[in-house]
Amino acid sequence: MILSLNKRKLLLPLLMLGIISLGQAEDISVAPADIQAALTLKLLVFHEKLASSGDITIYVVNGSEYAQALKKAIGKPIGSSKLSSVIEGDDVPKQKPSVVYLGNSSKLDDILSYCRSNSTLSITGDPELISKGVTLGFGVSNEKPKVLLNLSSSKLENIDWNPAILKVAITTK
Repeated sequence: MILSLNKRKLLLPLLMLGIISLGQAEDISVAPADIQAALTLKLLVFHEKLASSGDITIYVVNGSEYAQALKKAIGKPIGSSKLSSVIEGDDVPKQKPSVVYLGNSSKLDDILSYCRSNSTLSITGDPELISKGVTLGFGVSNEKPKVLLNLSSSKLENIDWNPAILKVAITTK
């Protein structure tokens, strides 16, 4: 069977997608809080608006270990911005933060609704929450950190990513 040049051009990306999706089937577990905090600081640079917005506030729901790790980084630069505060709460924020971190699914629907209606980035350390609608997540597989990105949720939260994030993230729709 001989494939035309156009069909071969289509076949290669489809094969690559199949290979990539097989590689993504790996078991990804929750990353330690200090790894999540370090990844947060590095990855927020890829958020086009946030990296140039000045002060960045991260609101943390059900993630006190993450909040404590992140508080050690207050004042650190994120692009031309800096991490100015980390606030802990147990419900939706009263004032709009730059980012909302969700440690577990107990407030998932409320937080996602808030983030989508306020164009606020949602992040998590629980890899299972990415498929449930959180935009950016962190995990560990084979002792290596993993970055997870939900592209559909990114659109719903009006997030403009630098395309370079696609090189380091495992994506889902």
